[in-house]
Amino acid sequence: MRLHALFALSLLVACGDKTDDGPIYTGETGDTYVPWPDDTAAGTDDDGDGFTVEDGDCDDADVYVNPGWSENEAEGNAADGKDNDCDGYVDESFRGLVVLQQGDGKDPARIVGVDDFGETDFEVLLDDATLIPYFMAPGLDGGWLIGTLGSHDGAAEVTIALYAVSPEGDTQLLWDLSDPEVYEFGLGGIAAHPDGYYLVCTGDTVSALEPDGSALTPLMTSDPEADFFSFDVAVDGVTGEIGVFGIFGEFALISRDGAVEVLRPSTPRTSEYSVWSGIKRADGWYAGGDSASGWQVMRFNLTQNAWAQKIAFDEEWTPHFLATDDVNGGFFVSSTDATYPIVWRLSEDDGSAAPFFRSPYEDFDYQLWDLYTRY
Repeated sequence: MRLHALFALSLLVACGDKTDDGPIYTGETGDTYVPWPDDTAAGTDDDGDGFTVEDGDCDDADVYVNPGWSENEAEGNAADGKDNDCDGYVDESFRGLVVLQQGDGKDPARIVGVDDFGETDFEVLLDDATLIPYFMAPGLDGGWLIGTLGSHDGAAEVTIALYAVSPEGDTQLLWDLSDPEVYEFGLGGIAAHPDGYYLVCTGDTVSALEPDGSALTPLMTSDPEADFFSFDVAVDGVTGEIGVFGIFGEFALISRDGAVEVLRPSTPRTSEYSVWSGIKRADGWYAGGDSASGWQVMRFNLTQNAWAQKIAFDEEWTPHFLATDDVNGGFFVSSTDATYPIVWRLSEDDGSAAPFFRSPYEDFDYQLWDLYTRY
């Protein structure tokens, strides 16, 4: 059976026997990176905190730095100039969300900033009201990258495409994916890589897109009808490792040097999921999607190469995209509840869902799609 792209409508690091145990360093942006490897043997836990470099410890000389901490919790909730939770950010605080909202063809789609109280603090309207975007990533040089799956203009030649969006809402076409002969499986999720390029899923390929749209280079290819339908992508901001999420629960890792490891291919045994969105947290790779038991947040078990349920829900709403609050814990899900576009906050403590942001546009045409966290 031939699969089609509009599903949105209805790197494992290659390790030898040596690894890096040195501290990460903070750049001018506040982001962090890992230095050149030294000669410490793999599996060493120098600071005795229970985490090795292979476990994600980004400073194995400091007991207050490892993926088991929450940021600033390690030393009494004080800003300490360290990336305590090894997520690539130093002393971050939760500042809210950025959410992509669809328009109705007259009103354009918009990018909405939501503060930490769930109130709108900015809106950027796209300059082209015909665009129907679903996917979004923060721009490498400001603004955003969006991916469209349709157009309100019935005569439009470009429908499935990637656009750069300026902070003022000006759109620039970067790559046209409308030709079904070339892009048979259409467009899926997108992400920004700290090495200065975008990641793009197109069903059979995960590619690197140059920021100016000058080249789209394949990083991973697969057969969507047989073993792997690439639908979303996320990045570890510290290591540069890329996680690839398949629509049927597949999962793969791409290392910073380009090595691909498919940990969970699609087989009749592993096709019980319908995954819509994937993210990276300090403690692992997470996805949101459907299973036989309903919609849930799942964490990928790298030992068993299987998904494990984190939170399950039975609310009467349609979940879309997933984001996380690494500072306070919990997840956010964009959705449509009846005709109300809404973002829910999901508790890790008891699995409950509470409204975080309700759009003032109470109309099905103004659905909320992709979103990410502001720190």
